Amino acid sequence: MSRVFVLIPRPGITGLILCQGLKKAGIAYSLIEKDAAMNSRSNEWTMAIHWALPLLQDILSAEIFSKVAGIACNPTLGIHSGLYPIINGDSGELITGVPYENGLRVSRSRMRALCAEGVNVQYGKTLVDVAFNESGSGVIASFSDGSLVRGTMVIGADGPKSRTRETAMGSAEKAAVTSFPIFHTNMTVCYGDADKALYVRQKYPTSFLALSPRNFHAFQSISAMPHGPDHPESWIFHMAMAWMGEVDNSLGYKERLALIKLRAEDLGEPARSAFMWLPDDTEVHKADISYWVSQPWDNRHGRLTLVGDAAHPMPPCEYTLLHLLRPRL
Repeated sequence: MSRVFVLIPRPGITGLILCQGLKKAGIAYSLIEKDAAMNSRSNEWTMAIHWALPLLQDILSAEIFSKVAGIACNPTLGIHSGLYPIINGDSGELITGVPYENGLRVSRSRMRALCAEGVNVQYGKTLVDVAFNESGSGVIASFSDGSLVRGTMVIGADGPKSRTRETAMGSAEKAAVTSFPIFHTNMTVCYGDADKALYVRQKYPTSFLALSPRNFHAFQSISAMPHGPDHPESWIFHMAMAWMGEVDNSLGYKERLALIKLRAEDLGEPARSAFMWLPDDTEVHKADISYWVSQPWDNRHGRLTLVGDAAHPMPPCEYTLLHLLRPRL
């Protein structure tokens, strides 16, 4: 076992994958999680894995990687080759398909749970500060509960609003993210109706992205099939809609849902039905969209670095962002 001891505060999927790689390489680590439990955050979403799949295979153990296909949002497809459909939101016609080879779409919660298998996590600890020994070797991290954790280096995998990035940049101001004026909504939905579920999936078996000429986008994907492909009434969908506009934090779920259905009325199929059929009790979450332009940071002679959103927080779906910003460019 290597004597290197890596401290990783508040890991998301990137941090967990990193720990799997460290474990595979025989390097000791200390994984610190701010939340009380894995997947304690209620907001769910899905993500596509395609070009990164060979890299994931290199990092994960053979046992863990063998389970990746089993957590696909659409288990009937698993890992496969295909096209990610981008459609005209108003007409429903296919604009283009982004090709991929050997890819799949997974839910955040199931991917996080898989990457956490066999990983030792210390829960409920919020990072306060990182101190560097004057000798030039070693770091000491302090947490809000008064505890201290020592290591050889610290790797900040603590997300877009990284506390570790503040240490790396020397101030909260230099590490601060910049917000985009985009009203972005995110929701998890079960129609509870087999015919509806089959209809919105019949043309695009896993997901679609609808870009409206009226400068908003609508996205839908299978998130899970809890009772299998033969029970579409139980299928769960991940959905999102975004448009230009300042985020109004005073709006509740019902007000956000009303805004979504107002825009969905003039969409083409299947996007129109997918959003107009949203149940009245749908919890429409807002997502604050922001970015931080990566720049050199003080790595304290190799004892500090950043990965994932801590190193380069960016909005999801860059081409969608350009579509929304097009009137201003």
